[in-house]
Amino acid sequence: MDTLDITRTIDINAPIQRVWDALTKAELIAQWFGDEAELEAIPGGTGFFGWNAHGKFRVVVESADAPHTLVYRWAHREADADPTPENSTVVRFELTEIEGGTRLDLCEKGFENLADPQTAQAENTGGWAAELDDLVAYLQVSM
Repeated sequence: MDTLDITRTIDINAPIQRVWDALTKAELIAQWFGDEAELEAIPGGTGFFGWNAHGKFRVVVESADAPHTLVYRWAHREADADPTPENSTVVRFELTEIEGGTRLDLCEKGFENLADPQTAQAENTGGWAAELDDLVAYLQVSM
């Protein structure tokens, strides 16, 4: 693992299919991750994650194996740009059924290719902590 990779593991008190849906269905993504979203959660699928204050960040799905694995490349710090290796990172979600719910493992890679890798990694580390907390809160409220 590269030293700039972001990894996080959380256990969520929700069935795996509900967690998968929250990661892949646009109307649910927008409940916890940004303000709006579009996502076609199939290999080669596209979409975006949008924040009113920051713009829309395009996504290309690299792989999807419902309800266990979702991997996408998303443009970083460059709103409304197609993701390329020079302006994006790759996010991988792995979901595993556990007693009482679902374990979510997140890994984000590729920061070393960005113009300011340390700043980007630091910003996303804090961002994922907050966003995954929002995911857990959303899933608990919506049950």
